[in-house]
Order: sequence, then structure tokens, then C-alpha cells
Amino acid sequence: MKTSNISYFKTHISQELRAVRAGEHIIIMDRYTPVAEVIPHREKSMLSVRLPKAKLALRRLSFTVKTDPLDTLMEERAKR
Repeated sequence: MKTSNISYFKTHISQELRAVRAGEHIIIMDRYTPVAEVIPHREKSMLSVRLPKAKLALRRLSFTVKTDPLDTLMEERAKR
């Protein structure tokens, strides 16, 4: 892993990207603070999707509303 300050990286971006393409990891520094990491692109993601082991059971909720929701909405908007 190599470090490079911002101005050097900007000036030598082609050279730096060739190094990254060859497998080098570069940490971009702003003075002495790391601000970015340039790493080679991977064709396959390291993330994977797992299917759940068991089926998920979702409960259905049912309820009744005594007033019309549109009337309630219009009443709220009239108060503004």
C-alpha cells in the first residue's frame, strides 16, 4: 500500500492509475490526513445474498376506520 498527496496524485494521475491497475492500493492524503483510497476494480463483488433458512410469516392487520380519510385530510389542510 502506498500513500500519495493530492497534488502529486493530480499531477501524475495516469502513472498512479497504472500502478492501481497492476494491483497497488493508494491512499490519497490531504497533508497528513487520509481522505480516499484508490483500489483496483473487482469483477465480482465481495457481497453475497443469502436466502432465509425459514419462511417468514407476516401477520395481516385489519382495522376499520369510522371517518373518511379524505375528509380528515381536507380538514387538516384547512387548518394550515
